[in-house]
Amino acid sequence: MFAQQTSIKNISVDASLPSNLIYEVVQDKIGYLWIATEKGLLMFDGDDFTQINQLKTTTLLVQNSIIYAGLENGLFIKNKSKEQFIKSKKVVKIVSFDDEIFVATTEGLYNLKQNNLQPIKINTTIDFSVINDLIFCKNAIYIASNKGLWIVDNLLKPTTINRIITKNIISLEKFQEKVIAATLQNGLFLIAGNAIEKEISTLKNITVVKKLKNEIWVTSKTDGIEVFVLPSFTFKQKINKYNSLPTNAINNVFKDNQNTTWLATNDGLYKINAINFLIEPNLKPTIYFEKLQVNHQNRDAVLFDKNVKFLHADNNISITFKSVDISNPKKIRYRYQLADGFSPWSKNNTVQFANLSADNYKFQVQSKIANRKSAIKSFSFTVDAPFYKKAWFIFTVIISLLLIGYFSLDYYLRQLNKSHEKRIDTLKLQNRLLSLEQKALQLQMNPHFIFNVLNGIKALGNAGKINDLNSTISKFSVLLRGILQNSRKEEITLHEEIHLLKNYIELEQRMSSKNFTYSIHKSLNNMDANEILIPTMLLQPFVENCVQHAFQNNTLGQMTINFEVKHHFLNCTVIDNGIGILESKRRKENSNHTSVALKVSKERLHILSPKSAFSVKEIVTENEIKGTEVSFKIPLKTDY
Repeated sequence: MFAQQTSIKNISVDASLPSNLIYEVVQDKIGYLWIATEKGLLMFDGDDFTQINQLKTTTLLVQNSIIYAGLENGLFIKNKSKEQFIKSKKVVKIVSFDDEIFVATTEGLYNLKQNNLQPIKINTTIDFSVINDLIFCKNAIYIASNKGLWIVDNLLKPTTINRIITKNIISLEKFQEKVIAATLQNGLFLIAGNAIEKEISTLKNITVVKKLKNEIWVTSKTDGIEVFVLPSFTFKQKINKYNSLPTNAINNVFKDNQNTTWLATNDGLYKINAINFLIEPNLKPTIYFEKLQVNHQNRDAVLFDKNVKFLHADNNISITFKSVDISNPKKIRYRYQLADGFSPWSKNNTVQFANLSADNYKFQVQSKIANRKSAIKSFSFTVDAPFYKKAWFIFTVIISLLLIGYFSLDYYLRQLNKSHEKRIDTLKLQNRLLSLEQKALQLQMNPHFIFNVLNGIKALGNAGKINDLNSTISKFSVLLRGILQNSRKEEITLHEEIHLLKNYIELEQRMSSKNFTYSIHKSLNNMDANEILIPTMLLQPFVENCVQHAFQNNTLGQMTINFEVKHHFLNCTVIDNGIGILESKRRKENSNHTSVALKVSKERLHILSPKSAFSVKEIVTENEIKGTEVSFKIPLKTDY
């Protein structure tokens, strides 16, 4: 069925338009109409207007889903959610050729390069003219300006420049490899190459010439529209306020993908529908993805064309999709599916998925108008698993735990071994100390000394020296009792040690064949001897060694014992006037006598405290040996 009559509908400020002054209408691949008005750029889906900006917009171009809008003072570019403004002279026309964008202004031509407008130099006349239109035809470029129609072989590097018409050329259109040039006041010219082939009389004050299917539509600021049939350029009809339109001020004309004609006028937007026009019953709507949001933040829509991987935290996803049908906007329905089959049909064109689990997803959406369904549009994406669920992390954790377990066990075993070794060393030390104390006790209880004492007691009894006998027995019993009692102690007071030493020395004086004297001196830094502790049986071996090996039978021996508290140490010294340690050792070797008293006592001192010190030296005066000095010091210890 072909059109028999038309229906005209006016859309003005009463229908949400910001201005009645409309300059141009274009359509993008989704189906949206983009409308240039005096008060801004609009997007229209057949039902709702969306205002993009409020800048006076006079011309439009849609190229690869990018909207280029000419303004009074520059170029506005909208690429999905990104917007940009480039300042320039007033933009009159925007055209595309070989993916290049060219901008015609009130002062020459410009080329859009890397988000900048670069001026194109052709000649002085063109460069300072108002460029109204630009068209490419048969390897040539036609430039419509207020100073004529020009033809050049190349815009960027022209070698041939010719002016075909000197009149003010307003608009250009292409037909069968020829160019239709519309003048402001002198009708149309059909141009073949660089020559005028035909002139067509038409309206005055032309605003644009457009080829709509097999017709040429000429619009005027003052006279409405005139339609010619191609290819003969035969006059068909006039459309103006005298027959069907309420206004004669027509700025532009556009036919959309549903064969609806739109008029941009000074009195709003007019929609002309052909009634009983040929309907394609199998024409299906097209659905597009419009917007992607992740965690409520916009993402680039180009992601819809990829298999996207989102982080685990980016699992709140919103998808907006759209089918545009300017003639039937309220009849569009949508359905979608993510995993469990398609949803019911609804008007909703946005779907949100919250807290998606880690998985691979394929989102599918479809639209329909009446019984006509679109092809299914799909978007595949992956929500990544959290790092703690990934194989590499689990493997790392297991290896780490094994290593930690191994090193912990190794550390524990080494510490246990150290503890055991320390315990063994302590036990060895204690055993050694006990052995030394036992040896010290054996040294103090020297059998020879006991034998001498008992013989002495017998001799005193035989001689009838009762008082001496009683005194000797008393001293010997005190000495024995003290040695036996102290053998069970680790420490005794310095007072007790001195008391036992006196008993021992006085017994030695009575029983020994050697004649000697002794003296004991104390310099305890105002401390009481009863408060100072000293290891038991520590000093007696040095005294016995002095009596047995230092003194001569024919001289008077002298023994001095000093106790001094100094710098937190107890210093003990045994000094004699005997033969000297070297001579004493020589005589021991000759007599096959083995003395272990000094060795045992020295080792015992070292075990008792690493801070202990021990020394034995001969006293030499004028190269003559005057005796021996045995000294040692131990850390001072008290019973408080």
